[in-house]
Amino acid sequence: MTKGIYNTVVLEDLQALRQAKGYSIHMVAEMLNISVDSYLELEYSVREASDQEMNMLDRIFSE
Repeated sequence: MTKGIYNTVVLEDLQALRQAKGYSIHMVAEMLNISVDSYLELEYSVREASDQEMNMLDRIFSE
């Protein structure tokens, strides 16, 4: 994936991105420095990611 690709992906695809990388929910929550519950809110589109979270997600899935 190229840098910045996450910003073009809708949050509904977050689960697919996470699974493709082989990351657990707990791993991504820890990388984002948020609770598992907060991460699940993002993955299930209960809330929108903050700018900081979007930047971190971009880094996580661009590696």
